[in-house]
Amino acid sequence: MHLEQTTYEIQEQLRINRMIDFFTAYKKTEYIFSGHSHNYWETMYILSGSVCVTGNDRVYDLSEGDMIFHEPMEMHKFYTTSANTKLLIFSYELEGNMADFFRQKVFTLTKQQKSIISALLTFVNTRTEGNASAYSLPEHYVEDNRLRYITPVKTDPAYGHELVLYLYLLMLNLANAGKTASPSDSYESVLFGSAVKFMTDNISETFSVNDVAKHINMSISGLKRIFKKRAGMGVHKYFLTLKINQATEMLEGGLSVNDVAAKLGFSSPSCFTRAYKREANLPPSRVKQKNKGLSK
Repeated sequence: MHLEQTTYEIQEQLRINRMIDFFTAYKKTEYIFSGHSHNYWETMYILSGSVCVTGNDRVYDLSEGDMIFHEPMEMHKFYTTSANTKLLIFSYELEGNMADFFRQKVFTLTKQQKSIISALLTFVNTRTEGNASAYSLPEHYVEDNRLRYITPVKTDPAYGHELVLYLYLLMLNLANAGKTASPSDSYESVLFGSAVKFMTDNISETFSVNDVAKHINMSISGLKRIFKKRAGMGVHKYFLTLKINQATEMLEGGLSVNDVAAKLGFSSPSCFTRAYKREANLPPSRVKQKNKGLSK
């Protein structure tokens, strides 16, 4: 007699197709990362010490055991708020049904989740024989002590696969039993969030620094000081960066340069093209052509 075998389909929830970087960084003294955005995910875990992290309009005061996820095109910045701060930072391209779960997420890790991080760090240290490469990073990453564990992926596919498996285990555990953390409710943090939300909600408009200051009921000098501290740039520069990020998404979605310029409130397509090329280091037409090439 033949018994029919029951089978169970395993549905893939997460997929990391490419790792961009994976490193630890040790800050002996106060350190300020001036901030940026990019088209891939980035995660920071605080191994020791404390930091203040900004992600778009949210500000978090994080300490040992906390982890923050930055989604693609999210403006993010951090500065250490204690001496002897050690960080684990990794960046990657993420897809899958569960990817959206990690947008705007900050976690305080449980004992089990910390043990996964510990096992991961033991793995990369063992496989690199404790000699992870010190290497040349962009200027904003220059720091006291930095160890990079991503290089072996180029020559050892199994290493890269195992590294990603540890990340899957961690992320699935966070999605199933993660304890989320709340944004800072300090006076400055709330004002900064209100200003960024005003900009985001009015991304197609054109307004002055004074307009933003009036909206959140504070002085221009106070607003500039908060943005310098929380965003690492001026108010106008931040708003322009938001527009450029939004423009990139529109272009990748198939809109023309003319349509994007009109929807984002630029005075003309040529004005938009100059601004985009200056800020993104490539003309907007190239973004559209690149997207077309990928869709074939």
